[in-house]
Formats: sequence, C-alpha cells, structure tokens
Amino acid sequence: MKENKLNLEVYYGTKAPWSNTTVLLSGDEALLIDAQFTKTDARALAKRLQDGGKTLTTIILTHSHPDHVWGGVELLKAFPNAIALARPAVIKEIELEFRARQLRWTTILDDEIPTDLYSVSPLEGDIFDFDGHKIELIDSKPSETLNLMTCYIPELKTYVASDQAYNRCHYYVGPGLNRPDLWIESIKDITDNYEIERVVPGHGAVGGLEIFEEAIEYLSFYQSVAKPLVPQKAIVDAVLKQYPDWKLEGVVSMTIGPAVTAPAILEETGGKSSFGDESIVKGYYRAN
Repeated sequence: MKENKLNLEVYYGTKAPWSNTTVLLSGDEALLIDAQFTKTDARALAKRLQDGGKTLTTIILTHSHPDHVWGGVELLKAFPNAIALARPAVIKEIELEFRARQLRWTTILDDEIPTDLYSVSPLEGDIFDFDGHKIELIDSKPSETLNLMTCYIPELKTYVASDQAYNRCHYYVGPGLNRPDLWIESIKDITDNYEIERVVPGHGAVGGLEIFEEAIEYLSFYQSVAKPLVPQKAIVDAVLKQYPDWKLEGVVSMTIGPAVTAPAILEETGGKSSFGDESIVKGYYRAN
C-alpha cells in the first residue's frame, strides 16, 4: 500500500542543449529520470534536492546521449548511496561512445564535462517500483536513437518521453537512424496504447498531447524535404523557414549528417553549430 504521495517536478537545464530531468518525490526519497548534462546543472539539481530534505535513491537513464547522462557524475558525488540504472544496451552504448563524445565536446564545454563516468547497473523488466509507486518501463520503437526507454507513470497519467519528443525544438533526426517514418511510428504506438494527460519532453516545456501532434508534423515535413541526394543546405534552409521560431536551431545543421560537411554550411557555421543563445524554458515545473 502506498503511504506517501507521489509528486513530480521537472528540472529544466540552464545550459545548452537544455535537457530535462524528471524528478519523482515520495516522502523523503527522490528518483530522477535522466541526469542532466553539465556539472552546473547537476550540482544545482542536487542542491535543490538537499535543500528540500530529499535523498536521491535512483537515477534511471533513458538513453546514451551525454546531455541526459553526464550530469550523473555530480549527482552521485552529492548522493553516493544512489544507484544509476539503464537498459543493458544503453549501458553498452554509454561505455563505447564516451571517449568519442568527450572529444566532440572538448573546447566547447571544457569545465562542464566529466573526465570519467560512473557505474550503471542493468535495469530489467517492465515495471520499476519507487516507494510503492509504479513506473512502467517502455522500450520505445526506434526514434531519435535505436535504444531508448521511456516511462509511463499511471498514477499521474504522465508520460516521460525523453528524446522521443521535444517541445517546439528542432529534432535531432540525422545521426544514426535518420528515419523520421520510424520515429513517427514510435510516437503513434504510445498515443494508441496509453492514457496520457501530461508529456515530459526531452527538451522544452512540459505539455500535453499537442507535443506529439507537433512532433509528427515536424518529422513529416522533414521527411518531405530530406530526400536522397538533396543538398544539405537546401534541407537546412527549408526546415528553418518552416519552423523559424523553434529553439535548438543549430541542431538542424548537425542532423543532416554525422559531420557538417556541405561547403555552404561550413561557411555559415565555421564548422560549429550553435544551439542558440536563449534557454528554452526557465525555472522548473511542478505538477499540481
């Protein structure tokens, strides 16, 4: 029997690319879904928990990308008895990709990235029990990445999409799969099978099912312009023209390929794509 009420907050990252961390609170215990990117944001999140008298017990990692993983180094320094969990395939990706991704971010976020990572234990099964509260673990169909685990919290009718969906941010489509059709299918699979009132995206503000509707529109448009052998510059220009007010605009150049190689894009960006100058969302979200 559940004795403690389950509360939900979302910490919005303050440094690019502004990833979200879902915070579940039950009594004095805290569970995080994803761990932030930078040292600054991870330390701020740890301090918020400490100031609220909460003890972090568990970090669930949804996928291997560093903006959702690397902050765990600082969180586990603050709460050394907490454990980090992920699907075995995600653990393997984190371990294999770390040094390459570390090099990619060197000189961009030197003081904010870790020199080494932390131990992550395998997370098996379809249900995780957090202090008597059920979290359903869902192995998403291919979306941003091949291996992405999302979470549904039936008690709150809340779906933690992680990077299966963003809110009015450009999508990181290209590297790896570059299959917007599969991404759309993964979203429809969720909306067809779960009763959802609240969506926590990987980037951008918490919202409702409109996040999924806009994601499908965006991915469908991307697919319509990103045809085989279409120049990178043409794809980038078309997407930015269609969605001029969306955040993470630099992601569009990054998504066209693993490296930004088109001469026109190199000339525009100097070989480095900016995520933009303003935070996507400021502050934090707390469910009523």
